[in-house]
Parts: sequence; C-alpha cells; structure tokens
Amino acid sequence: MNQQAYPHAKDFGWIASDDQGNVGIFITAGEGPIASAALNAEFFPVVEVEPRVLDMSIRDREGVKMLVKVPRPDSYIDLASRGLYVYDWTDISRGSGHLDAYELMAIPAAAIHCDELPEELATVARSVRLTGVRFGVDKTISVG
Repeated sequence: MNQQAYPHAKDFGWIASDDQGNVGIFITAGEGPIASAALNAEFFPVVEVEPRVLDMSIRDREGVKMLVKVPRPDSYIDLASRGLYVYDWTDISRGSGHLDAYELMAIPAAAIHCDELPEELATVARSVRLTGVRFGVDKTISVG
C-alpha cells in the first residue's frame, strides 16, 4: 500500500471507527501519531478530512458534552456536533506527564455511524478501524 507523507507541523484531524462503527476524529496538534491506514495514498489527502467533516450537517450542537475546560472549545464542539467523538493530542501542551495518547475532549449528543458518513469519509472510517476501542468509553487512545 502506498502511503501519504505525514504532514509534519500541521494541526489537522484524521478519522477512524471503533468496534461499534462509531466515528472518532483525532486532532494531531502537528505531531500526534496517525494510524498507518489513515495515510493510504488511495484516499484523498488526510489534511482534507477535518474540512470535509465540517461540511457535514450539524446533528446536535447543544447536547455536545465537553470533558475538559479549554479557553476556546468551539473547534471541538463544531466536530462533535456532527456526530464524531473528538480526541486531541494534548501532549504538545503538557509541561510534564505526557500521555503518549490521544485524549477524549468532546462527546457527541448524536453519535454518527461510519455508514452514515458521506461516501469518501465512510470509506476512510471503515478502513481505519481501531479494534478493541470504544469511543466515549476509552478516555485515552494510543495509536502507533
């Protein structure tokens, strides 16, 4: 399988599905690891995932549950309002005690199943399956 290059120093999100077919988005903060299947060269560029998610219809904005307090939660809420569980690579902002994992930031009120995504996103989400993971239940997820 040909791979896309890792987009170094770019803050973007890639998607995956869990064992139930729910969809999570993982914000790299410019340095977080990416599941190798998400970099499949047959897919559209990985840096286009987040804008494509934001082009989707809002399912429920008011019911999004933020799990952390951040000065500007809008980007997390925008993604979760479209039905995705939102994880972020928070190690970049930690002084110490790195998790070496993505941390759950927001839970959607109306979770979306990978089969409900637009076709190109659904293809990626089905291909990037994180086995043994349950979005929303697992507060941290290690990738690599």
